Amino acid sequence: MNYAVLQLHIATFLFGLSGVIGQLNTLDVYLVVASRAGLAALGLLAWARFKGISLRTSRAQQWRYLLIGVLLAFHWTSFFLSIRLSSVAVGLLTFSCFPIFVILLGPLFGSGRIRVGDFALVAVLMVGLRLVVPGSLDDAADLAGPLWGIASGLSFAVIQLLNHALVQNEDPVKISIYQNGVASLALLPLLDAAMLPGTASAVAQLVFLGLACTALAHTLFIAGMRCVSAQTASLFTYLEPVYGIALAALLLGEIPTPAMAAGGVIILGAVFFATKRQAAPAS
Repeated sequence: MNYAVLQLHIATFLFGLSGVIGQLNTLDVYLVVASRAGLAALGLLAWARFKGISLRTSRAQQWRYLLIGVLLAFHWTSFFLSIRLSSVAVGLLTFSCFPIFVILLGPLFGSGRIRVGDFALVAVLMVGLRLVVPGSLDDAADLAGPLWGIASGLSFAVIQLLNHALVQNEDPVKISIYQNGVASLALLPLLDAAMLPGTASAVAQLVFLGLACTALAHTLFIAGMRCVSAQTASLFTYLEPVYGIALAALLLGEIPTPAMAAGGVIILGAVFFATKRQAAPAS
């Protein structure tokens, strides 16, 4: 295994671990997300200073960073709510639908076009989601977690599409610093002193989530992507739920049911083929 691939594996492992920490942590979700984003921004800022990355930005870019930062705050909040209201497996698998949303929303952002076969894959995706959703579709309690997970995937897809133009001319670390910083600041009005962690263990979890699972993971993933093909890097998208579900089973005892496992395979398969179709030249 070469060094770049190892970096991608470590980064993806840490991304998957973030869901487990979100489930273990009993602190308010708003505090968890604000702390994660704020610590990630500080960690990446230190890295940018070390590497001499310029943080200058135009006024037009500032408005885009502001919008994406608010979306990032919503994305992480909905992701952790999905996990808290259901399980790590449900949160990760419903979020993993985001590439489908990228394809469906792409034409609105001038990126790609929808093909007829994509609708068939969406139908397959719906079958997978139904298998992942526990219980009855008539029970709001059963639907809350999956719906928050889907909202997390949808918001992340919009973030990806908005970021597409930025990454052509800006360093990804710089982009992440601004967006994480805005995400943290956006949630500050929702926090109060009663939410603050009362134990050293809770503080350590927040620090690890922000610095290791976000700042370090992001840096490793970018470094790895630059040394492998785009196709190889994209494969690690499908490993995040695998790592996360395996860690949840090991550390939390959350064992997916056979139906959920089958739904996960269907979801990841549909996402994989949809991505491959989008990357292939039109006939």
